[in-house]
Amino acid sequence: MRRGLVLVAAILAFAMPSAQAQGPRVEPPPGAVPAPTIGGPAGSGVPPSVPPSIPGVPATPDLVVDLSQARVSITSAFQGENILLFGMFDPPGEVVVVVQGPAARDTVLRKERFLGLWLNTGRQAFDDVPAYYAIAASQPLQRMLARGTGGEILSLEDRMASVRSVGSRDHDDLIRFRLGLVEVKRREGLYPAAIGQVTVQAGRLFRVDLPFPSRLPEGVYEVRAYLLRDGKIVAAVSRPLPVGKVGFSAQLAGWASHEGELYGLAAILMAVLVGWFGGAVMRRI
Repeated sequence: MRRGLVLVAAILAFAMPSAQAQGPRVEPPPGAVPAPTIGGPAGSGVPPSVPPSIPGVPATPDLVVDLSQARVSITSAFQGENILLFGMFDPPGEVVVVVQGPAARDTVLRKERFLGLWLNTGRQAFDDVPAYYAIAASQPLQRMLARGTGGEILSLEDRMASVRSVGSRDHDDLIRFRLGLVEVKRREGLYPAAIGQVTVQAGRLFRVDLPFPSRLPEGVYEVRAYLLRDGKIVAAVSRPLPVGKVGFSAQLAGWASHEGELYGLAAILMAVLVGWFGGAVMRRI
């Protein structure tokens, strides 16, 4: 009898998966639903459009992501870098990945030609401007956005509409400055115009290469993955990505920032020595 009871207990234990075997689950935070935002607090696992769990209603689908590198290291020979984001989700659904750099104040200068010279004829500052913004999706983004995304900000146009202008200016003129800001960022490779491709394999595994240009500002970036079903966001996962200088370039930047006078004096002495050495070589030639 005891052996039979042990056998029945073993079968029940095998048939009922444990909580550890199910993997990490993205659960809505307790309390009120937060206001819509691009990512919310870093590390938040649930977008504002995901309702809190209710007894009898299926839980939030699993969405697991990871990065091939924990940080982006900028050295003196840094020419840009590609980082692989990969993960798994509960099908069906589509995956959208948004990478956003740290927000800061940015100023746009307007130049006009006057008497053969290009002069700065105006400037406009904006607050809450992301240093970098890129999007990748497993399906055409406009098709998914047309169905509605629960108030979440996904497109670059929506994100730029939320930046705050400093001072007062005519509405049409402000729009031109805002478009100029996007154009400058795109020229520097910080706002890629093309939507990246998220590749889905076996119906639940996905991957995407995230390109970062050589002129990448320092700071902590947010890499956020969304799972959409029928145009609605049902799960979201965020990963921080630190970007910073390392090695000699980091030491040089720190010296220039904290010891500006000594750095300037050393730069002048270096220029004098290089000029003297170049002149001596030319005289011998």
